[in-house]
This record gives sequence, structure tokens and C-alpha cells, in this order.
Amino acid sequence: MKTVQAFVRYGRFSCLAALVGCSVYHPLPLSTGAEFMPAPGGGHALALADIGALAVRHDPALVAARAARGVAAAELLAAGRPPDPVISGGFAALLSGPGAMPAISAGLTQDLSALVTYRADRAAAKAGVNQVDAGILWQEWQVAAQAEQLCVSLRADEAILASLDADDAALRAESATVAAEVTAGNLTLADQAAADAALAAVEGARNSAIATRAQDLDQLDSLLDLAPGTALHIAPGAPPAIAPAVAQAALASLPTRRPDLLALRYGYEQADAKLRAAILAQFLPVSLGAAGGRDTSNVVSAGPQLSLTLPLFSHNRPAIEAAMATRAVLRAQYQASLDDATAGVMSLNAALSRLEPEAAQADAAATAAETAAAEARAAFAAGALDARAETDFITTAGERRRTAILLHEQIDTATLSLATLAGIGLPPVTEPRT
Repeated sequence: MKTVQAFVRYGRFSCLAALVGCSVYHPLPLSTGAEFMPAPGGGHALALADIGALAVRHDPALVAARAARGVAAAELLAAGRPPDPVISGGFAALLSGPGAMPAISAGLTQDLSALVTYRADRAAAKAGVNQVDAGILWQEWQVAAQAEQLCVSLRADEAILASLDADDAALRAESATVAAEVTAGNLTLADQAAADAALAAVEGARNSAIATRAQDLDQLDSLLDLAPGTALHIAPGAPPAIAPAVAQAALASLPTRRPDLLALRYGYEQADAKLRAAILAQFLPVSLGAAGGRDTSNVVSAGPQLSLTLPLFSHNRPAIEAAMATRAVLRAQYQASLDDATAGVMSLNAALSRLEPEAAQADAAATAAETAAAEARAAFAAGALDARAETDFITTAGERRRTAILLHEQIDTATLSLATLAGIGLPPVTEPRT
């Protein structure tokens, strides 16, 4: 009888302790409106790295990704923890027979399965948290690079618009002069048609450039969580150049520095730990406890209880095979991603080697064409050149300048992409501490 009373007292104490440690609900209401960030900079020019850092801090997708990390952290908190003990009790009223009193029974059981797989479960959960952290870091790298690339695009948009504005002003002046000369009978309608066609083409290109600039600005505002249409003052200056030898040397340590590769490695470690846990689970569940009670004849008994699974038929083979297949898939994914990362760095390195001399040639060609266009305008004003030839010189100079601008944009974009893919100039990756 004393044993049964002890079980009851322990059960009451356990229930009170469990209630004390229970979580309490707190509401977290949703916002009813947009919550944009204020425009940064205070009118001062912002460098590419500054805008990239702001994007990492305020990008809504990254904010949500960091919040989702709590799910993996909760899995780590739960990993390896044994389930709560189970208390059971019973009462059987005496209805007939030689007995003299009701029967009472009580039991306490603890599942020990978590202790068997504790190390494997903890390793899997820790690798899962590290995988999430590495994935978030890789997303941060990409967001920063995307913000910097949009800044490069916006600067190119502005340069192209300035070139088109200059062409538009020159062609408008020429069109007005040609119209006056046609009225005076010195030029033909064919001359005026050629001048008007060139002006219309420039105006169409200018409208497209304005739309492109607005689209790039909206994308950058979205990354920075700014209201659409918020303009930023971007400081001039190209990204630091990356020497081919530096990019090639970065390939050697790529698996230990690129967060996406680290995330895949942690995913593989998690799958490997889950495989070990599945192998250990062949003997589970295992539980240990004690039970006691009093029968209707006032006989009191108590003793230990043990239960475990004998791996005679299943051997937990389905779970083991699934874990082995998952590990093999993740290993293949890691190798494929490592190959793609290496190929990406090598491809960008080769592209930069090709683009840089092309841009230098385009700069020289644009400068020469602009000089020729200036001379053509002077010759047309002096009557030594016809209108169609002047139009050709003006449009050629503008097209060559815009070609050079686009080549420099490609170089800056490729440089930023190479820095991201090779982890050059970015914060070092450290082993996460869970």
C-alpha cells in the first residue's frame, strides 16, 4: 500500500512540475499596412558596399529567412531529449467473488529510446541548424551582390540616358536646321525625312532607357525595403578588379568558404547522422519503469518493467534504406554544386579577360567617333557637309559611346559575380557555434 501511495504522490508532484514549466501563449498580431524603411544616406552618396550592406539588413526575404531559423533551432532543442515519463493508474471495483476490497494499480514508465540515439540525433539537429545558417549566409551574399549589381546597372542607365539626351539635343537642332533649309529650298524632303527618322529612333531608345532605369530602381528599392520610386545617390567608382591569378587561387579553398557548399556539406552530415540513428533504432523502442498495485484480496505487489524490440524481422530496414538513399543523393548534389561553382568561377574569369580589351577598344572607338561628330557638325554649319552625313556621324558616335558603357557595365557585373562566387573580398565564413 505504501508503494502505491508513493506512486500517487510522485504523480502529483510530476504534474505540478510540468505545469510550472509549461509555455504560455502570447499573441503576435499582423501589421495592417506597409512598413517601408526611410531613405538612407541623408543625401550623401553611398558606395556599392554600403548599399549591399543595407540590402542584407533590410531585404524582406532575408528577414523572413532569419525568422525561419527558429524552426531548425527548435529541432536542435528537442533532439535527444527523452519523452516525458508516463504515469498510469487503475481502479477496479469489486462486484462479486471472494475478494474483500477494490483493486488498485499504478505504474511509471520512461521511454529510453532517445538515450540510444542521443548522439546521432544531436549531430543531425546541429548539422541542420548549421545548414540553415550557411544557407542564410549564402542568401545574404547573393542579396548584397544583387544590390551592388543593380547600382552598377543604374549608373549605366544614367550614362546611357545622358548619351541619348546629347544625341536628342544634337538631332533636334539638326532637324530644325534641315526644316528651315527645306523651306528655303536648299534641301529636299528626303533630307528632312532622314533627320526626323534618326531623331525618332533616339527618342524611342530614350523612352526604353527611362523604363529600364525605373525598373532597376524599383528592384533596388524592394531589396532595401524602400518605398517604390525612392532614388538613391550612388557614389561613382567601379568594383575592385580581381586578378585572374587571385580568382584561380580562390578555387582551392572554395568548399570551405562558399556558404552554399557549406550548407550542402552540413546537409550531408545531417543525413549521415540520421543514417546512424536509423541503424541504432533497430532495437527501439526501449522503456524502463515500475508498476505496483493491490488486488481484491489485499495482496500488494510492485516491481520493475522493461520492454525492448527484438530485431528479428524488420531490422528497421525501410528507414535505414531511405536514410542511405538520402545520403547518396546529397553527396551527388554536393559534388554537382562544387563542379558548377568551379566552372562558374573559371567562366567569369575568362569572360573578364575577354571583356576588358573589348571595353578599351570601345572607349577608343567612341572617343574617335565623338571627335568626328563634332567636326561633322562644324562642317554642316559651314555648308561643307550634307545633312544625311551629319546625321550618320551623330548617331554613330552615340551608338559607340553606349556600346562602351554597356561593356563596362558587363565588366562591373562580372566582377561582382566573380567576387560572390569565389568569396573574394567578402566576410570570412566561420564554423557556426550552436
